Formats: sequence, C-alpha cells, structure tokens
Amino acid sequence: MSRRVLVIINCSRRKSVRIELVKERLGLVPGFDLEREDEYESALSDLMRPALDMYDGPEFRILRRFRSCVDVFILSARYGIISGERRIIPYDAYLGSTNETVLSKWMAYGNPDMNELVSGRWDYVIIRLTKTYMRYFRRLVHDPCGLGSEIHIIAGKGRDLNCGNVIYHYVRGPGDSQSVLRRLLAETCPSISNYSK
Repeated sequence: MSRRVLVIINCSRRKSVRIELVKERLGLVPGFDLEREDEYESALSDLMRPALDMYDGPEFRILRRFRSCVDVFILSARYGIISGERRIIPYDAYLGSTNETVLSKWMAYGNPDMNELVSGRWDYVIIRLTKTYMRYFRRLVHDPCGLGSEIHIIAGKGRDLNCGNVIYHYVRGPGDSQSVLRRLLAETCPSISNYSK
C-alpha cells in the first residue's frame, strides 16, 4: 500500500504566462482584488492554468515531476489555500507587501480548497513555506500538526510548529531547499526514483 503524500508550498512570483499579456488585455495585472475574479476569468480564460503549472519557480518544476504521486496545496497570495490542480489566472501579488486584511478577503472570496486540505489525512507531509507565508498558514489552518503522521518542514531557521511528529530540515537558501525537496520527494515516490535534475 502506498503512502499518501502532501506538499504545502507558497506561490512563486514567476508564472508560466507572461504578465505583459495580462496587462495588455486588462490594462492592469490582477493582485489582491479577488472580488473581481469572475471578470478576470472571463477575460483571461485562455491564459488560465492549473496552479501547479501556472507557478514556474524552481520548486514548482520539481513538484511537476512528482505530481503523479503527491497531493500539492499552495498558499497563494491571491487565493489563499488552493489545490495544485485548481485552474487560476496569472496575477502578481506577494504576502510580504500586504497586511492581515488579506485574511478577510480570503475568507469572503478565497480558500476554495481549504476543506479538502484540512479534512484529508496524509501519511507524509512536506511543508515548504517562507516565514511570512508560514505566519498566514498558521492563521488559516488551526491544527497543522494533525495534517499527517509525519511532517517535514523545510525552513531557514526557527521552529514554526511544535508537534511531536515534525522533522525540521534547515536550509541556507533556495538551492538548498530545492535539494531537500527533491530528496524528500524521491524517498516518498519510489515510482519516480530515477529522477535527476
């Protein structure tokens, strides 16, 4: 019997769709204005992608290689908690440039996959969130320690969760975190054990 594996990661600024295309079409780039989502989806329907394909940072490239054996949830600055398979529009937003009012916007319009995340129970959980995103994640998910039997946190320093089932992997930078993510995924997904850079 295979293990159920969950990865929680924050969004990346780099998108697979050129943001200039969005600006040409709308005259602006969507950010935290989630209340206009229907309007944007209509105008940008041909540019929408599953979140795992829309975000194009290095860690997302690794995750795409393992998508067949992991469930991915993303803490998005625009949407809150979303599944990696949820179709989204290209946008430009960063939690470090806002304040906690974004939480109320997420509660009104966002977090479409929150129930799926908190009602699941995984055997193995990998959390890769920056310090800023972890702070918001802890406000949204009231019992992160209950998400899985074994939780691995890839972080720069500090202990963001105090659970008996957490293993910390301290990293010094993006390249280091990508290496740890790749190693953890290779260990949990034997069907893709021949994965290399």
